[in-house]
Amino acid sequence: MLHLGGWHGDLELSRHDPLYLQATTACLSGIIVSQIVNVFICRSSWSSVVKLNPLGNRLLVFGVIVEIGLILLIDYTPVGNLILGTAPIPLTVWLFMIPFAIAMLALEEFRKLLVRRFSAAARRRTKPCT
Repeated sequence: MLHLGGWHGDLELSRHDPLYLQATTACLSGIIVSQIVNVFICRSSWSSVVKLNPLGNRLLVFGVIVEIGLILLIDYTPVGNLILGTAPIPLTVWLFMIPFAIAMLALEEFRKLLVRRFSAAARRRTKPCT
C-alpha cells in the first residue's frame, strides 16, 4: 500500500495521513485473509483441505462470513473508518494478498502430505511380527 501511494523510507507519515490509514487497513485486512485461510487449513492436522467438506462446519462458515462482513464494514464505511482509524483500500491491494493466501494453503497441504507419508512409513516399519 505504501509503495502504491508513492511512499519512500525517508518520508514520515502522520497517523492521520490517508496513506498511513490505508497502509494500516491493508495490514489488518491481510491478517484477516490469512486467518480465514488458517481456519480452514487447521480443521485437520493431516487431512487435505480438498478432502474436507468446506461447508461441513456451519458455525465455522458463519464465523467466516461474519468476519468478512466486519472487515468490509471496518474498511469501507465512514463509521468503521472513524472508530478504528482505517481508510478504504483499492482492489489491487486485495488482489496482492491472494498469492500469499494460496502459498499459505499450498505449504500447509505439502506439510500434511509429508505427515501422511511419513506416518504411513513409520506404521509399516513398526508393525509387530506375528
